[in-house]
Amino acid sequence: MVGLAVLAVMYVAAPLLGFQPLPEALQQPLLNILPGPVFGFLIDTLQHAGKVLEELGIIAGLVVLAGLAGALFARLRRPAPDAADSGRRHLLTLAVGGASIAVLGIRLIPGWAQSILHPAEAGLEGTLSPELTPPGHFYVVSKNFADPVVAEAGWRLEVGGRVARPQSLDYAALKALPATSEYVTLECISNDVGGNLISTGRFTGVSLRDLIALASPAPDATAANFTAADGYTETLPVAVIQASPEILVAYELDGAPLPNEHGFPARILIPGRYGMKGPKWLQRITLADTAVGGYWEGEGWDPNASVRTTARIDVPANGSVVHLTGAEVGGVAYAGKRGIRSVEVSSDGGHTWSQADVKPPLSPFTWVVWRLAWRPAAEGSYTLVVRARDGSGALQSPATSGSFPSGAGGYHSVQVTVGR
Repeated sequence: MVGLAVLAVMYVAAPLLGFQPLPEALQQPLLNILPGPVFGFLIDTLQHAGKVLEELGIIAGLVVLAGLAGALFARLRRPAPDAADSGRRHLLTLAVGGASIAVLGIRLIPGWAQSILHPAEAGLEGTLSPELTPPGHFYVVSKNFADPVVAEAGWRLEVGGRVARPQSLDYAALKALPATSEYVTLECISNDVGGNLISTGRFTGVSLRDLIALASPAPDATAANFTAADGYTETLPVAVIQASPEILVAYELDGAPLPNEHGFPARILIPGRYGMKGPKWLQRITLADTAVGGYWEGEGWDPNASVRTTARIDVPANGSVVHLTGAEVGGVAYAGKRGIRSVEVSSDGGHTWSQADVKPPLSPFTWVVWRLAWRPAAEGSYTLVVRARDGSGALQSPATSGSFPSGAGGYHSVQVTVGR
């Protein structure tokens, strides 16, 4: 029970005193020893629940270790308390343990329940996705048990390393630079086929190419290494940045400052790459002759993280009953900067395909919304399947694969029943 009490005090005091509770401090070392394929399997299977179970497992492990240490200490001392003293200690232990569990529950369970049962992106389930995701429903994924909160006052973005003119920009100075706004679809690399860890927003910021040019990189500065307030690291070749003016240091989402969960004051945004390539809560950009490597690359994920072509059925929902008179089938499709040429739907197991109507994208960097008026031939059970072709005409891969290490693959399908 002493271990529970110590953890309860840690979780209460941490936000007040500005330190990490021990479970949070142990998170990264434990991830470092977990094999990448195992971690990928857990993410694919558990999604948001995975991080909750990880934190709960660390807490349980620490309590068990503390209990074993206490039992060993008591055994070494070999005390012989009288019955009354033993009874009082037992009651005190129960009281402390109960209070500690209550404190931990109040502190942690609401956040756990929210992340599992009501994640931001779940608010749009059961409807045809809008072209532009409302900011409150933009998907949220983080490696952290508790994200950093970075205040505008005192924050600076440092651009240095192998440069002739190092830059140190506060929030106002960053916003004073020539800005651009882009419609961009962002997808998590751990998004399942048909999953909702994908959203589209209007981001505003400074072109990373232009920002780096202000610092006058040295000729041998071939890598831009990023560091974030939560210790997250990423890297991009300077050649890629110079060829991609659309890569942003973004500070606004849909006309408002980035919400904290999306990286306020600023984040890296790379159209066509999975979200893992764009650090939130950005602090430093260091130009160097070597890449430091990214956080998730260190766990075995694909360092390129280029998005795979994917299509999703939003309506009808899986398990729906639709009328024989027909139903609208619709959803979204995305292929990064390659764009989407066409979307096709099958209701007979892939033997025949019908072409859907595809609405033009908001920009070259976004998903498309597609629709098909489907008239079933008869009553019964059907499996609706969707696939997309990218802008080059290449068909998305039908091979089913998990998200580790390069993003999930395969066709999305839903089961529906047709009745009168």
